[in-house]
Amino acid sequence: MSKFLSGFLLGALAFLTANLLAAHFMSDCGLPAVFGVDSCADDIIRAGWPFQFYEEGGIAFHSYFDGLKLAIDIAAGLILASGTGWWLKNKRPDKKI
Repeated sequence: MSKFLSGFLLGALAFLTANLLAAHFMSDCGLPAVFGVDSCADDIIRAGWPFQFYEEGGIAFHSYFDGLKLAIDIAAGLILASGTGWWLKNKRPDKKI
């Protein structure tokens, strides 16, 4: 079980990192804007990878949140993490000659 858990956590960490990088590069002022600690005026904050589920800001302020896309993103992360855990658990050790 420990190999599966290690793989699951590795997959979950990879998915979280991909989401944070996407939020950083898609938002106008980067990751500080997503967490509300930026000094940019009229920036647009975007979050979600592979599906963008949140957008807020701009000169003509707007706010968009899609719960279905968030649920799909979470499901994709759990599938990736489970797949990584399964692969690591079932990986055969290298044969030594």
